Amino acid sequence: MILPCTHTYILMGKTGFLLPLMVMALLPTADAIFSAYSPSNITTDQMALLALKSHVTHDPGNLLAIGWTTSTFVCKWIGVTCGSTHHRVTALNLSGMGLTGTIQPHLGNLSFLASLDIQHNRFHGSFPTELANLRRLKLLNFGNNSFSGDISSTLGNLSKLEKLVLSENGFQGQIPTVFGNLSNLKYLSLRDNQLSGDLSSGIFDYLSQLQVLDLSRNYFSGIFPTSLFKCKEIEYIVLSYNQLKGTIPLEVGNSTSLIDFDIYHNSFSGRIPTLPPQLRWLDLSENQLIGEVPPSICNMSSAKEVDLSENNLDGNIPECFGNLSLSLLHLNLYMNNFRGKIPETFFPENCSLRSLRINNNQLEGPIPQSLANCKDFEVLDLGTNKFTDTFPSWLGNLKNLLILFLRSNRFYGHIPSPEVSSSYSRLRIIDISDNDFSGRLPAKFFKNLHAIINGVEKKGKAEYMSDEPSDMLLYSEELIYVIMKGLKAKVMKISTALTVIDFSNNRFNEGIPKILGELGSLIVLNLSHNSLTGPIPSSLSNLSQLESLDLSSNKLQGRIPEQLVNLDFLEVLNLSSNNLSGLIPRSNHFDTFTNDSYAGNFGLCGFPLSKSCGNNQDVESPPTKSDDTGKELNWKFSILMGYGCGLVFGLSMGYVVFTTGKPFWLIQIIERVQHKYIGTKIRRGGGRK
Repeated sequence: MILPCTHTYILMGKTGFLLPLMVMALLPTADAIFSAYSPSNITTDQMALLALKSHVTHDPGNLLAIGWTTSTFVCKWIGVTCGSTHHRVTALNLSGMGLTGTIQPHLGNLSFLASLDIQHNRFHGSFPTELANLRRLKLLNFGNNSFSGDISSTLGNLSKLEKLVLSENGFQGQIPTVFGNLSNLKYLSLRDNQLSGDLSSGIFDYLSQLQVLDLSRNYFSGIFPTSLFKCKEIEYIVLSYNQLKGTIPLEVGNSTSLIDFDIYHNSFSGRIPTLPPQLRWLDLSENQLIGEVPPSICNMSSAKEVDLSENNLDGNIPECFGNLSLSLLHLNLYMNNFRGKIPETFFPENCSLRSLRINNNQLEGPIPQSLANCKDFEVLDLGTNKFTDTFPSWLGNLKNLLILFLRSNRFYGHIPSPEVSSSYSRLRIIDISDNDFSGRLPAKFFKNLHAIINGVEKKGKAEYMSDEPSDMLLYSEELIYVIMKGLKAKVMKISTALTVIDFSNNRFNEGIPKILGELGSLIVLNLSHNSLTGPIPSSLSNLSQLESLDLSSNKLQGRIPEQLVNLDFLEVLNLSSNNLSGLIPRSNHFDTFTNDSYAGNFGLCGFPLSKSCGNNQDVESPPTKSDDTGKELNWKFSILMGYGCGLVFGLSMGYVVFTTGKPFWLIQIIERVQHKYIGTKIRRGGGRK
């Protein structure tokens, strides 16, 4: 024990020579007592971590159950790092362990903690205010969990914090204004929560070191926070999927460090201001911007991606975009009011473009053959314009082409046979619907579609058409619009398993080529609204993955092949408005199709039609000798069922979002494609488009 002061005085007076010896004797005891009872030792750290462990209700890998025991020194526990000087816990990393539980106040006792990372788990509950005691904390990552409630204002006390990630949770309310006290903050991500309020307060006035800001997928409103450009080191601004409005501030043009400016899916209006030349990723899509593209965009010599889609921009597409194509990988200008021709200089030699989406504009003229200079093209969407040209057969030289859309233009003539067998070998989606193509369906073209014939070879791992190494902060994804019968859906991250052939609403004639039956991984086939004749080939029954078949509004004749009942995945069948006859095949699966699938074929009978078959029609007739040809019957019936032109596809940039309804068959097709080869559900939020 410690002696009272009076006793110490007496001893000093009477036995002063004994004092040094007594002090020396007492020091080890006092040190031991202090070590045993002080709140600042490794035992306290151990108790705090054991308290956390006790509130983990699910530990699928038994990582804490086995690795966090009192028989092992705490600094050797999994995910725990200790400092070499004080042997105190300085870092805790439990990311990606699949843990479920709550965070306890005891964690605030880890007084030497500088890094706390529990992202990609299932922790829930509110934010523990006791974490404000961690004054040494530099990194705090609670991303991708299930936390809820308000973000604690006590975080403003963490003056040394450099990186704060609370993304992909259920936090609500506003950003605490005390965040402005985090003067050392460099990285702030609050993406994908339910946060709201105005961003125009002074939160950003004193964050002089901020480099990365991601507030996307929330409910922030008001105008763009111009104080954000007081952060002179800002490199990434991601405010997409909010409710911001007003004009884009002119100050953006003065930023010398900004390389990613992403504000898509808001309500910004007005003209695009002058942009900084060092930008690499620019996404202003899905706003209400007007006017022409500013010349400053052509100074972005290091640009990788430019997305101005879904606005009200007009004028000609600037020729100077050709100056960017040596670095530019993705250019999205679709769903605007651009007009005029595409100049030949748009695609110089050594063009780096991988995707070009200029659909749904007013562009005209022929397709410049210089487009073939972009050897790495994977996605090309020229749909819904006024292009007038024959089929651009030179596209066969683009060895990496995966998706081709020429729909809803003024293309004409026949589809020539590919010059070499490797042409179109990787093509998985082609839509040339709603044009003026004519002649026979191109059998040799179909024979070259090796990717559809062979299907997806690697199973068990998600593979997407946009997967590529990238130094972007946030990943890039492809998006596809699907429209059928007036219903539109968006599908993010196109799986390589999705395969589509849409040649509908043209003037193709003669028979359906038997070779189509060899496209074993085909998901959607639409040949409707043409002048095809002859029987339906029984070889189509080999399309084991087929989920949508539309042969409506042609001049097909004969019986429906009995073998089609083997198409187990078929969700959509439309054979209406043809000259088909005989008994409709029956099976548990086929019986789910309604009258609409067969309407306008007055020779058909049997379920689900009300017309019954006579005795001479109850037995199947012998197979047709030739599946490819047949004498054309007179076109006696011209009943249009109002199905439109079948499947129409459009492309933009990463989730399934149904904009005008959720047809059960369409959900099944999209989700089955996602599940069939990767065994996981479609992710429904977060990230870049």
